[in-house]
Amino acid sequence: MELWIVRHADPDYAYDSITEKGKREAQLLAERLAETEFAAVYCSPLGRAQKTASYYLKKTGKQAKTLRWLHEFEGTITVDGKEEIC
Repeated sequence: MELWIVRHADPDYAYDSITEKGKREAQLLAERLAETEFAAVYCSPLGRAQKTASYYLKKTGKQAKTLRWLHEFEGTITVDGKEEIC
């Protein structure tokens, strides 16, 4: 199994969307991933993530399942025995 994680395109945090540059990034990503077969697509409820994903979804005709828990969060993870705040 492979897990692909895609971060949102260039963000416009004030409007929870993406910038003009981000729109072009999302279009290019959609073109690049269009031929890749994914078993499922999941998306954060945040506007910038939804907008980024929309280009891929429109190009492929796929649907994404929005998962609430994929929103931004702060937490602590342990890497090689060291705690890191993310």
